[in-house]
Amino acid sequence: MKHCLLAIAASVLLALSSADVPDCENPRVNSRGRMPAASFTLPLVPEESTVLNLDVRQTGLGGASCGPAPLEKYRYKASEPIKWTLRIEGIARTGYADVDPMIGTEGKGSEYGGMMPMAGVPFGSMNLVPVTRTNGVSRTSFNALDGNLLGFILTRQPAIWMGDWGPVRIWLPEPLPIEDIEARPHLVKVKAGGMTYELTASANVACIRSDDPFLARALPGRGSTTERTQRTSTQPIPGFKCHFASVHSDRTLKVAVSLIEPEEAEKSLRGTGGFDDVAAFSRSEWERYFSRVSIDAPKDVKKIFYTGLYRTLLYPREITERGRYYSAMDDSVHEGTSYTCFSLWDTYRAQHPLLTLIAPDRVDGMMQSLVNMYREGGWLPLWSNPGYTGQMIGGPAEVTLAEAYVKGFRGFDVKGAWEAVLKNATVPQVGDLDRRWPGTLHDPPGPPETRAGLTSYMKNGYVAADKTNESVSRTLDYALDDNAVADFASALGRKKEERFFRARAKSYTNLWNSAAGGFLPRDTAGEWIDPSTLTYRNKAYTETDPQTARWCVPHDVAGLVELMGGKDVFVRELDAFFDKGFFRKDAVGNKSVHGNETAHHVAYMYNRVGEYDRTCRRVRAILRRCYSADRRGFDGNEDCGQMSAWYVFSALGFYPLDPSSGEYELGSPLVRSATLRFSAPYGRAELRIETKNHSPERWRVRRVTLNGRELADRRIRHSDIVKGGTLVFEMAD
Repeated sequence: MKHCLLAIAASVLLALSSADVPDCENPRVNSRGRMPAASFTLPLVPEESTVLNLDVRQTGLGGASCGPAPLEKYRYKASEPIKWTLRIEGIARTGYADVDPMIGTEGKGSEYGGMMPMAGVPFGSMNLVPVTRTNGVSRTSFNALDGNLLGFILTRQPAIWMGDWGPVRIWLPEPLPIEDIEARPHLVKVKAGGMTYELTASANVACIRSDDPFLARALPGRGSTTERTQRTSTQPIPGFKCHFASVHSDRTLKVAVSLIEPEEAEKSLRGTGGFDDVAAFSRSEWERYFSRVSIDAPKDVKKIFYTGLYRTLLYPREITERGRYYSAMDDSVHEGTSYTCFSLWDTYRAQHPLLTLIAPDRVDGMMQSLVNMYREGGWLPLWSNPGYTGQMIGGPAEVTLAEAYVKGFRGFDVKGAWEAVLKNATVPQVGDLDRRWPGTLHDPPGPPETRAGLTSYMKNGYVAADKTNESVSRTLDYALDDNAVADFASALGRKKEERFFRARAKSYTNLWNSAAGGFLPRDTAGEWIDPSTLTYRNKAYTETDPQTARWCVPHDVAGLVELMGGKDVFVRELDAFFDKGFFRKDAVGNKSVHGNETAHHVAYMYNRVGEYDRTCRRVRAILRRCYSADRRGFDGNEDCGQMSAWYVFSALGFYPLDPSSGEYELGSPLVRSATLRFSAPYGRAELRIETKNHSPERWRVRRVTLNGRELADRRIRHSDIVKGGTLVFEMAD
């Protein structure tokens, strides 16, 4: 039976002043963003009934968008005349109005948020950004401290310490002094030199609207760039090219990009409406995700929370173009869906776990992308941008794949994922012990880094410091990775592999030095090495030091307690870690150890030894002292949403200490209340979080219940969260 399309026009009357109503299916609205009618194109089967579910929600700026919960249902048959009226009775507000993309955009050097006011959509392939400086590794295109507007850039640079690839730059004839900047995720407005420039973008199309006549000649109608600021140690990708097509009309320069071919860019250009169409669509996409999480909290908390939520929805980037994608892993075009810009060493900790709650519809595609990279390049990536970069350490993709499967995601090639994880965990890279794997831009050319030093790890039970750089951090990470592989094997019912990797996950104990009370490097012969004698080029730790590294065993707190001599010693030393050096005064760099991801889980370790009060007190201190609503923003670089994901989780009252376990540790929520809304691939459900006796000064939690059942172990399972219900924190006076 053939399907037909039926266009239905419905007059929508809103009893709201100045309400904007974007169309969920066809984002084309008039120049002021208003729609006197909403149009929907629906697939119908003749003689069969179809159910229309529609939900219109008020946005944070007085608009409306489509959300997941139906207000009314209409049944009709294709053979019958359709006559219906839509009545809107319930209006829900999202947190979109509280987002401030300028947070984290101001700082000296490179140790600040490293963010930019970026126009675009969730997980977009690129963003449109006003330029105040030339970008590169350790420099983004915008810094709020700069005074002049130099131009605009369609950028894919995902983090301040990563390079750009395929950028399209639009340089103004001369620098213009910046007078004002207004930024929203879907729209950035810059006033400079007496001109006003408005920026918006979809996944592959960017628009700049202005009276500046220069925009009419700013770009050729068609072009391409092969620019790629990357390390040179991995395989060349000679076929890489970003194609663009542009047109100027109605005061708007519109630019479309493609990684596949010029024709794809031109299709995107022709298939996109005007500036207001793109802006309305971009906003509706953001509203769609923001409708899934709502909080009631003090004003500053809401601003930091919703801005953080926005930042967690930027990466990884989806680079699919009409069912195809270019892969830098094998320099070829493939059918399917693809994401890249996976900052996995950072994001496996909290950002990817958060996406399993707020963007579960994206998770399978992201996991399949990791499997595809393995199929196309032979290995799972450490940091894809867009190809192998070898940046950072460990096997974080193993953790992320294991976590997804443990949490019930099945819409990706599970067999291929297990094959990839097993290879990463058991097969050393070619020439593993012939190079030190320093992970810098100046590495000599060679194969992609996987688990560097895996040869000595499998032979000695630790990565040998005389053979491989960052040996202590690699050993600790590999132990965590092995535990995740064991979790994956357990969920698959592979008992033999589970036992093997669970045992190997204890390898971290081989670097414990009882005299020093911490993890120290050892050479191939088993001799201890004083880490202070090592230089930066052959250092033993990654973005951490011996004091923080001793806590980098989130998967086996009980084992670490035993190494340290029992609970009393463990708690005393953990208290000292926070009291004597966690927070530090530094006007340029990080103000605390929290600025690097290796410490993100540490406050939640108290829970595992029954010291919940201490977790609550430490978490509240970090929330208060390491994050702010000003342009400095927070400690450290954003790192593709990881810094923000920590805040979002902790403000809600729980955090994934060990992501692949499928559990979260409870903390001390900042919110008065919150609602998480779930849908596919989960069942439709809502989790309501309530904080009784709430006060910003009250951090101690007396009791926590889920649907009336006390969570005495101060832990909650992912499977229970997505079933919905009510999570109640009763705060103590």
